[in-house]
Amino acid sequence: MQPASRFDSDALTRTLRVAGALLVMASASTFMLQHWQDGNDLTRYAMLVGQSLLLAAAAYFVGLAVREGRSARTFLGLLLATVPVSFAVLGGLVYSQFHFEALAPLPHYASWIAPSKLSVLLAFAGTLVVLVPLTTASFMALARKEAKALTLVFVLANLLVLVPVREPIWVAVLAGGALLTLLRLEGARFSRAPLLDTLEGRLARAMPFVPPFIMLGRVVHLYTVRAPFVGAVMLILAASFWIVLERTRSASLRDSGAWSAGFLALGGWCACWSGFAHGLASPSWSVLSLGLPAAGLLVVASRRGAHGREALATCGVVLALMTAVVASVLDLDSLAAFSCLVLGIAVAVFGAALRLRVQLVVGALVALFGLGAQVWLAVQSAHLARWASLSVVGILLIVGSAYLERNRPTLARWFERWAPRPFQELEG
Repeated sequence: MQPASRFDSDALTRTLRVAGALLVMASASTFMLQHWQDGNDLTRYAMLVGQSLLLAAAAYFVGLAVREGRSARTFLGLLLATVPVSFAVLGGLVYSQFHFEALAPLPHYASWIAPSKLSVLLAFAGTLVVLVPLTTASFMALARKEAKALTLVFVLANLLVLVPVREPIWVAVLAGGALLTLLRLEGARFSRAPLLDTLEGRLARAMPFVPPFIMLGRVVHLYTVRAPFVGAVMLILAASFWIVLERTRSASLRDSGAWSAGFLALGGWCACWSGFAHGLASPSWSVLSLGLPAAGLLVVASRRGAHGREALATCGVVLALMTAVVASVLDLDSLAAFSCLVLGIAVAVFGAALRLRVQLVVGALVALFGLGAQVWLAVQSAHLARWASLSVVGILLIVGSAYLERNRPTLARWFERWAPRPFQELEG
């Protein structure tokens, strides 16, 4: 005989809360996409803000009258989730009156138009008056000790949604800067707070990340996306990997993450570069503007590696040297030759300081190539700048050596920090 089924009240109430939450979020989400025929956009936006008030009232009723904390916190979590939706709609109203660029054509269902500038300002003021106190109360219930910090960060992130710019690359810059700042703050403060390690705490920590994702999603859904925007998103993803890897202890995860971040950044910069490459003056400028930043990104990514960090850094150094040499071969000018000279000297000095013969020899050869190219250009031209550049570099090197001689302990500490080291020593 099969055992009699036992009624699970926890499962029933949990299922009801989940179903109700999905319905509320579906209702709020339609405001970003639906365009009803009745009434005006400002009235419909007021209805959306009113939904937040309704959720707050429901949380108050359930918490005090019914005395059921989990359902009350569910309502408050839903309230926080609807706030970015409200700001997204308000952003459409702001953009209709205060745009910094030509209005792009939008689908009818995604068009939000305010009747006047004054109405937008009143809607903005009313939104702050209503939603900021509700946001503060919600964070007080979900993450009491960090409520002020989370409220400030959440409100600032939502205010970015209101910036009346829809050019994809600028949106990527704003949203990417916000996401990376939030990741740094998450790692430095919120993830270390013990009281935020609960389900409610993790929900509270996740809320500030919603507005930047809405900004990116809005561009992808409503506007024309080109290679520079895709490249910017790849750079954001690479930088996110780089930040998260700082807290990773696994050597294999650090290596795979560092290489992934490096090649994501490499592909992202190539996509961004394609947006302005056609306007560059010469082939050498094109090669240098593509290769040198890409090499720098690989070197920076290597800082998060473990056993493979030296290999990734070497790839970046080799790419930088090859970029300078190729630029000089394609179109010999002062910038390309100067790049060979400076990069070659830098690599040779680094190799000499760490007693790395290959780096020393390769750097010296590239530096000699750059020196020869610069001297040849100086001989061929009567332009004093080419002669002066050689003198300036030589003087700076001597002055630099004198400064470093006087600050040997500082130099030693710098090399201890930045020179490639075994992963175990790094983590210790």
